[in-house]
Amino acid sequence: MNAIILAAGLGSRLKEITVNKHKSLLKIADRVNLERTIEFLNDIGVNDINIITGYKASDFEYLKEKFNVNLIHNDKFDTLNNLYSFCLALDFFGNSFVIDADVVMLKNILQITDTSVYYTTLRKINNKNDWIVTCDDNNRITKIEPSNKNLPTLFGISYFTKNDAILIKERIKSLPKEAFSDKKLYYDNVFVSMLSEIIIKEVRVDNRFVCEIDDKEDLKEINEKARAI
Repeated sequence: MNAIILAAGLGSRLKEITVNKHKSLLKIADRVNLERTIEFLNDIGVNDINIITGYKASDFEYLKEKFNVNLIHNDKFDTLNNLYSFCLALDFFGNSFVIDADVVMLKNILQITDTSVYYTTLRKINNKNDWIVTCDDNNRITKIEPSNKNLPTLFGISYFTKNDAILIKERIKSLPKEAFSDKKLYYDNVFVSMLSEIIIKEVRVDNRFVCEIDDKEDLKEINEKARAI
């Protein structure tokens, strides 16, 4: 079992906050956020951790010594999409957590499962479209689509079994080259396109303890949540 953490992005929507520091290395509740994520993985027995870097890549170097993680540099982070970043770790993909580095967990919500899962949480009310999840009576995800409804949404953590990962890798390898330069295409799009082929279940998480940092409002929100705990 391992983890793939995607940390190559620019974080440009945070503007001046990320000029000198990658957003995953910001302190949330007095702890460097990415360090907290690594420690939570270690706590459930996941020590094989691969981090895809890009923007401010040198800032991550200290993590190799501190946590014995593997760093994989994406030197095309500013021209290609995060599907390309994910592909750099395909050799490690299988029985893997896949985590966006801008996810904040104020408590350890990670769990070991024997099926592929997407973690979801009830979205905050706003006008932004997020990936909204629909499940059947067996908790299998049947649909994921953009919406601004006040419903459970993906928030950047998933887990895929070895067998499901094999199918996903085959699909990715069949994609045309131009797919990796489409800024509107994410690695999640591949998973979503395969919902009829692989069983992905939902793990619902209390939104008091999680957030995904895209902009300053998200940063404000998670700091307010941290103070409330």
